[in-house]
Amino acid sequence: MKMKIKLVGMLVVLPMLFFTYLFITQVDNGVTREDKLAIGQVLGPFFEGSNDGNLTFQEEVDFIRLVQGAVLGNVPVNSGIPHGMPREPNDLLARGKGLCFDRSRFIEKALRQHGFETRHIAIYSTVETGSAIKSLLTPQVRSHAVTEVLTSKGWMVVDSNEPWISLDNGYRPLSIDHLSALGGSGMVERLMSQPETSIYAGDFTFVYGLYSRHGMFYPPYDRIPDINIAELSQNISRIFN
Repeated sequence: MKMKIKLVGMLVVLPMLFFTYLFITQVDNGVTREDKLAIGQVLGPFFEGSNDGNLTFQEEVDFIRLVQGAVLGNVPVNSGIPHGMPREPNDLLARGKGLCFDRSRFIEKALRQHGFETRHIAIYSTVETGSAIKSLLTPQVRSHAVTEVLTSKGWMVVDSNEPWISLDNGYRPLSIDHLSALGGSGMVERLMSQPETSIYAGDFTFVYGLYSRHGMFYPPYDRIPDINIAELSQNISRIFN
C-alpha cells in the first residue's frame, strides 16, 4: 500500500516539477533595455511613438515593412550563431549575421516595442516525411522561423529571410494557418506577391511559441526545447477549432 502511495506521489510530483521548470526557464519575449537600444540603433527616429490602435491598416503595413527591412538590412549575413551563445538583437547587430530564427526574434521584439502583438512560428516541411509528427521529431528536416503580427485586419506573416509579408490579392492579411490550408498552388492564386522561400510552396506544419527543438538557443541551454508558454498555448485552440 505504501509503495502504491509513493508511486502515485511521484507520478503527480514529477510532472509538476517538470512544468514548473519549463515555466521558469521559458523563452522571455519581453523587450529589455538592451533590446530597446538595439532597436533604436536600427530604426532611429522612425521608431518614435507607439501603436495606440489609431493607425490605419496601411500605416500598420508600412511600419511592419519598415521593421522587417531594417532588420534584414542590418543583419545581412545568413550565417548561424553557435549553439549556447546569446542571440538577442544587440548580438545580431554586433555580429552582422544570423539565421531566420534570429532575425524573426529581432523583428518580434521591435514590433512588440511599438505596441503590436506578435507570436513566433516554427515551420517544418512535411513533404519529405508525409507527417506533421514525424517532421517535428526528425532532425534536419527542412524548417523555417517567421513572425506573425496582429494587425487591425487580422494576423499577418512577416518573413525573416526576405522582404515578404502575407497579403492577398485584396490587400488583406493571411495568417500562417491560412497559408498552410491553401497549399502551394492555392497561394499562387491568392497572394499579392509570391515568397521566394521554398518551404511555403509545399505542405508544412507549424508550431506557435517553439523557438528551438534542441534547447540550445536560449538560457539555460539545457537540451529541453526552447518555448514560450503563452505562445505555445495558442496551438491548443488551433488544434481543437
